[in-house]
Amino acid sequence: MSDPSAFAPRTRALRLGSLAAAGLASALLGNACSVILSFEECSADSDCDFGPGWRCDDGRCVADGGDGDGDGDGNGDGGTETMGDTPCSGHSECVAAHSDTWMCASDGLCKNALSPECQIVAWPDDTPSDDVVFVASIMPTSPPFDVLVTPIQNATQLAIEDFNDETQLPSGERLGWVGCDSRGSAEVAVVAAEHLVDLGVPAIVGPVFSESVLAVAEQVTIPAGVFLITPTATNKAITNLDDNGLVWRPIASDVYQANALADRMDAVASETSTVVLFKDDAYGNDLVADAIAALGDPIAAVTKTYSYEVPPDMDDLVDEISSVLGPVVANDAPETVAIVGTNEAALIILTYLQVAASIDPLLIPERFILTHGAVPSMPTAISNAPDNASRQLLYDVMEGVAPIIFDEQNFAAFNIRYKIKFNDQDAITTSSLSYDSLLVIAFAMATVPEGEAITGARIAEGMARLVDADGTLISFNDGTDFIRAAVNALSAGSSVDLKGVSGELSFDLETGDVRTNLLGWEAEPIGGELDKPTITPRRMYLLDPEPAIDGTWMDL
Repeated sequence: MSDPSAFAPRTRALRLGSLAAAGLASALLGNACSVILSFEECSADSDCDFGPGWRCDDGRCVADGGDGDGDGDGNGDGGTETMGDTPCSGHSECVAAHSDTWMCASDGLCKNALSPECQIVAWPDDTPSDDVVFVASIMPTSPPFDVLVTPIQNATQLAIEDFNDETQLPSGERLGWVGCDSRGSAEVAVVAAEHLVDLGVPAIVGPVFSESVLAVAEQVTIPAGVFLITPTATNKAITNLDDNGLVWRPIASDVYQANALADRMDAVASETSTVVLFKDDAYGNDLVADAIAALGDPIAAVTKTYSYEVPPDMDDLVDEISSVLGPVVANDAPETVAIVGTNEAALIILTYLQVAASIDPLLIPERFILTHGAVPSMPTAISNAPDNASRQLLYDVMEGVAPIIFDEQNFAAFNIRYKIKFNDQDAITTSSLSYDSLLVIAFAMATVPEGEAITGARIAEGMARLVDADGTLISFNDGTDFIRAAVNALSAGSSVDLKGVSGELSFDLETGDVRTNLLGWEAEPIGGELDKPTITPRRMYLLDPEPAIDGTWMDL
């Protein structure tokens, strides 16, 4: 029999029939383990040893107040006890009165930082508890999002630890951390944000999905005056969320990605049939609408769109993907499939190939094009393919489009520290964004003079001193010495020009956005071993001069 890799995609046989859908979903999305401390998941009461009265209930740690509902608040409502009536002037008083998950909130009362959504409370090492300013993160770290998002959360933790190891804020504070899991839900993200506002946290990294950012910012953080920087949300509506400088992002808006995707589809898509599969949320809906509008003829005339949801339950996710893919594969038989989503794209691609191969190998598309939220899932799809012939096919037919989110030299230095911290795992490129986001918060905090309160408004005010082209150049590539250099300059009243792990942090002070070119990504095997994939940029979408939102693809 001939080598399958010698044929064009539509003539290849793909042996995926023996791969069960539920098992595939578990392999792709459900088996990654967080290597940071998380109190959310448990299998026994001993896993919940972080305060008196906590126990494991249905796989989650909850406080048991002896009232029969396991919440510790005595009212039988099933919530986690977070409120106290102990007045305080510093965190140490709350720790002494309760436990080390309690802090002194901005209203002068002790409050438990733990909640059903916020299950990480981390204090800096060897620092008096009163000399701590807490920052927070809201990220969906539960399955099916953990594979993509855990590295983003890990980088947030690393940035906090790097800062604390290197320096402190002008009034002597180091950084504490409250980590929250939104479980991919905008509603849950809002609840988490409300809890953080009640604690008095002045700044939040996240959420990571656009729909959650829009909900949290509009309903919670902007009214409360809390600074928010989302590392990865790209929806264009975020640009105009507020006029008070409280919403920022180190990643470019989708107004650019829409044109890059459309131009790439015009270049490679078939004139026979093209399908766009998109996540039914703010990110997917708006990006697809703008990309379809930017398509030229004849591709626009042959393109169909299908939306899908990402439910939290794995079985429901498998059912949702199967129900969408059935008519696409059988009726449309597209030669090009664009996927506008996140890490569920790996499951979509392998399920698509499985369904197509079971009907007719000629139904396998010639090209999958993934947007930036799904690009990190490309190696996952290849790693979980059943054999080398299948992997080779995926190397040949997958590509991705994403804004530039890493500086090669700075990312290499960052990745060394990341691997040391997280059991020799490599960081994904998206991790650069959360690392930079946390340090942007810390550096803006360093502009607040000694003895003055650190608030969201003061952090926003300090942003102007981080984007001065004539200021001290701070490049995130020299160990962690750059952190001390930045804080020293800012504490002395100077300005800085930041070149982060993700690249130039040239924020527009009016919009809170950055403007960057985009890259076209492809997968390649490490050392020629097909089961060890990585991704590499093969082309660049070079934007036309401002204020243009389109550009031209160029091979690298």
